[in-house]
Amino acid sequence: MQILLREQPLFLGASDDLIKKVSEMVRLTEFGPGDYICFQGDPRSPFVLVISGQLRTSTLSEDGREIPGRVINPGQWGGEEPIVCNSSIHGNIAAIRKSTVALFSRSHARELFNEPNVARVLINSMALRVMHLVERHAVQGLPRADARISAVIESAINNAEKDESPLIELPDQATIAAMAKVSRETVSRVLKSLTSRGVIAKEGRRIRVCDRVTLHALATG
Repeated sequence: MQILLREQPLFLGASDDLIKKVSEMVRLTEFGPGDYICFQGDPRSPFVLVISGQLRTSTLSEDGREIPGRVINPGQWGGEEPIVCNSSIHGNIAAIRKSTVALFSRSHARELFNEPNVARVLINSMALRVMHLVERHAVQGLPRADARISAVIESAINNAEKDESPLIELPDQATIAAMAKVSRETVSRVLKSLTSRGVIAKEGRRIRVCDRVTLHALATG
């Protein structure tokens, strides 16, 4: 467990004592596709760290429609905001595919957030998330479907990736369609077009972004 935790970006530079302490707090849980980790309005929602797989966040509209939020990939986390603010969580967190997730109770999460190294990583992450939220609103205003889908793909590139051709794991086409506000068929057509143009290439269940310059040009409309 301690080796697994040390590999997580959240604990970059953490001491052996902290890693040992965290290993005693955490509970590893497996979730299948479509399983919910927590529901909107839960006052005791946990802090969630993705070890493997992929999660998604969403909120429910007044008429019961599920509005997609963001995707949480391995090494990323979610659910910290309501814990920091001592409030109920404002959305759902569910698994897109089979996932192994580290769960921290709120009391353990608050203890963890008081650690200076962890707090610095969380602050940086939350700042980037605000930036992505602004970008997301801009994406939704783009007129062309291919621009919106390209922007969703670009947003999936981990900010830590400096490679010119990063390998990324996209959410399923239904999730991309919801995020870009297009049909699933449109997503399929755009992905095929990007592949034929050499902008992306499929490698197993992930894609390689072969031409970040072109992708960015498409994403910005």
